[in-house]
Amino acid sequence: MNPASPSKPSVLVYDRAQLVAETIATVLEFEGYVTHPTVTYREAKKRLKDLPDLSLMIIHADHRPGERRGGALLQSALRERPGTAIVIVSSRLPQDLGPFPPAAVFLEKPFDRAALLSAIEQARTVRPTP
Repeated sequence: MNPASPSKPSVLVYDRAQLVAETIATVLEFEGYVTHPTVTYREAKKRLKDLPDLSLMIIHADHRPGERRGGALLQSALRERPGTAIVIVSSRLPQDLGPFPPAAVFLEKPFDRAALLSAIEQARTVRPTP
């Protein structure tokens, strides 16, 4: 994780798989982002509140019935950070996840660097950050 920098966009990455969260963060650091990888809902929620300059969130979607952590984080982001670009990642298809806001971009796992960067660009277009 890089220290915050006013010239670099800040990204919150939430995925319960530590390797996935860290891999996404590493890719984005090479692209000039300041990353904040998290693997627990509690940590991600705290980061959401503590990062005033957050410009992008990459959230792993819930994939088991009854799990709502990714969805809860998404709803918090929509309420508290209306200008934050959002990418939702999952190994399930969007129609299997239930509705998610049109302001979020879906990225199916597994994905490569190019697909990740394309989804981020699309998300930044849908929800442009100031």
